[in-house]
Amino acid sequence: MNKQKILLVSHQFLPHLSPRTTRWKTLVDKLIETGNEVTILTGTAPNESVENYDILYFGNKKISTTMNSIRKDSNNIDNPSIKKLIYNFLKKFYRFLFKNFAWPDYAMFWIFTIYRNKTKISKDYDFIVSVSLPFTSHVCASILVKELKAQWIMDIGDPFSLKFQSPENNTILYSFLNRFIENKYYHKADQIFFTHKEVLDFHQKKFHIENSKLQIGHPIFEIKNENILSSNEYDYSKLPINIGYFGIFTDKIREPFNYINNIANKLDDEFHHHWYINEESKKYFTSVFNQDTHFFEQLIPREQAIKKMINNFHLLLSIGNTNKYQLPSKVIEYISLGKPVIHYAEIPTDPMYRFENQFDNLKIINKETELNDINNYLKRFHNHIFEFNYDNFVNNFSPDAIIKKLN
Repeated sequence: MNKQKILLVSHQFLPHLSPRTTRWKTLVDKLIETGNEVTILTGTAPNESVENYDILYFGNKKISTTMNSIRKDSNNIDNPSIKKLIYNFLKKFYRFLFKNFAWPDYAMFWIFTIYRNKTKISKDYDFIVSVSLPFTSHVCASILVKELKAQWIMDIGDPFSLKFQSPENNTILYSFLNRFIENKYYHKADQIFFTHKEVLDFHQKKFHIENSKLQIGHPIFEIKNENILSSNEYDYSKLPINIGYFGIFTDKIREPFNYINNIANKLDDEFHHHWYINEESKKYFTSVFNQDTHFFEQLIPREQAIKKMINNFHLLLSIGNTNKYQLPSKVIEYISLGKPVIHYAEIPTDPMYRFENQFDNLKIINKETELNDINNYLKRFHNHIFEFNYDNFVNNFSPDAIIKKLN
């Protein structure tokens, strides 16, 4: 794809940070680099971080700022207890309202904003690309497709109506509507991207989508040679052995209990875990045997986190989901750095098993893994018996791999 005019419809974009905004920042950069014109239609209030992009912002900046402040302050460990309690209550009340009454999700009011302002959006686009999460972005794109008469590409993060363990809304109220609308959009769209084969097959079977529309668009990251070189220079023989986890946990989908009980509690004192998580995620660690070898840190900005991943840790830890239809993008970012990665598979059908033999710096562990298995894996890096699999990464997880599949 080149020399096309593209409208990216994504409720989330920079400065908001999430796996989907990181993905599409990378893809937008590559699309522009190859001669395309990209406009980002977003509900995220812009700042100086997006001054080099063509941003079309429709939203309520005051409400967005207030909600972001509540989320941030509820996770700020430096806040006094009373203040933290108030922010946690506001966040839970906000979640209760939107989880139980909003359709299709928390971003529902953006639909009305886009509908009111649709006449202000140029009709001169070749492609509309809509991005979820949240599903609201697809609803907004469906409004614009009629007006713009452009080809519609849907990029699906997590499942929507088929997300059973932690649904986006009240399925008692909206189950039929969720399924009906999603089915309508899949048959209306020209191309649909899913993150991996398992979730693509699942949706194709449930919605009877034409095979010609379906594409796999894995999580993507850019390889930086300086990161690979720095990872190679790390002293893997020094003690303690530091294991780093960066991210959050989600009830019923991604939880650390099995990793803690089956792996962490069996490791000796020379293994130290560093958990970069939010305050809410700390509730999962009551079963840790040796608290002295577990250190809890605040979530930090992505660039700062990458530096720590490379310079501070022997092993980067990923914990898989309890279903095969959601693929954690963090493990792909870990692999791109050239660091040793251990991915704890909760289920035998974890989609990362598909990639285990393609990358020397990926080891999948599970409840059967022994301490010696981890030690022997680490020795390969200590002895420099490791090569980064550039071609495999580019073919699977680079922006070029997705752009080649676009019409």
